[in-house]
Amino acid sequence: MAIITISRQTGSLGDEIAQAVAEKLGYEYIEKSQISKVLSGLGFSLTDIDKYDEKKPSIWQSLTMQKELLTSLFRAAAYELASRDNVVIVGRGGQVILKDISGVLHVRIMAPNMTRISRLMVQDKCEEKTAERIMRQNDHDSSGYLSTYFGTNWDYSGLYDLVINTRAMALDESVELIACAVNADRIKNSPRVSETLYDLALSHKGKAALLGVSKGMVWVNLTVEKRIATLSGEVDSTALKHNAEKTVFSIKDIKSVDNQITVRDSKTRTALYWQS
Repeated sequence: MAIITISRQTGSLGDEIAQAVAEKLGYEYIEKSQISKVLSGLGFSLTDIDKYDEKKPSIWQSLTMQKELLTSLFRAAAYELASRDNVVIVGRGGQVILKDISGVLHVRIMAPNMTRISRLMVQDKCEEKTAERIMRQNDHDSSGYLSTYFGTNWDYSGLYDLVINTRAMALDESVELIACAVNADRIKNSPRVSETLYDLALSHKGKAALLGVSKGMVWVNLTVEKRIATLSGEVDSTALKHNAEKTVFSIKDIKSVDNQITVRDSKTRTALYWQS
């Protein structure tokens, strides 16, 4: 198995290279339409997807609860799609979400600003100033998306195994470099992680669902192994404990729920409220 994530600057030929790599290797090409399909299944409307997908969030979206909810949804989608094996995932924070997963090659496609502007002028049939504005806005959105939801710098070289500058590197040469890199022993001989990735997807779907039903659920932790969910933490009432279990068990493909949540007694709740 192998998974390739491709981070790209606008005008760097990143999308074109990613498509060509997927075609050459016979991998599934994962971009906005597939991400949108998974997110819509989690309750996202197409309008919401356009608003949040690879965009720098507003102040409201950056608030802790909303940010945790959106981050869990983005992670759930990425993990589910990566679990299919032999995929090329374009953007969406894949280089961060999958950074600790074996069998993943992280690629960065970039180019100098003037090269990118020239390409955008041809691609969008626009003037230089318009192309530069498009480039800077897209860079701003992409870097803001990664910074807010995943706490990392888009340009941090440590996120990538291979960085390709397409100023002088042709598309087909870039494709050959990536195809060669994905055959490295570290990638090619990695153990299958499909089940692990799908468990992670279920875990983040569960976390998003819990955040969506009640503020009291912020005290709840959730892990999933072999599609069996384990709930732990503390809540203020038995009703919340049962609601957490019901919420997680309603998620498709969760086989069972081990509910280890404890209910705080009234004295503990009073002390916590007093401290807050």
